[in-house]
Amino acid sequence: MTTALFVLVPGPCPVLIAVSVAADAVRGNLTLLQATAVTNRWGTTHYGSLSGILGAPAMTASALAPSAAAPLAPPLGGTPHLFALLAALTPAAAFVATGTSPRNPA
Repeated sequence: MTTALFVLVPGPCPVLIAVSVAADAVRGNLTLLQATAVTNRWGTTHYGSLSGILGAPAMTASALAPSAAAPLAPPLGGTPHLFALLAALTPAAAFVATGTSPRNPA
């Protein structure tokens, strides 16, 4: 939803700062959620390696996103349209995530 706010809120600057802070707060909560998800699914044994395996794809995507998004923005009509596309893809990603399950359910 915070990604969609970047599309819906064109300004002023203090409002955009508030949206950025909200988006970062969500990202921070996802870090805590990831830590909980690892221990809930696989326990605390090998937590470091399992957390790294789970987090590596997301961190790689975060690192590559700016350089991948820059060439997409002009053909899509600008950054607002790019953020709209990202916001529209989010429910699909959430749907795919619901299909995951622990390897060894308790």
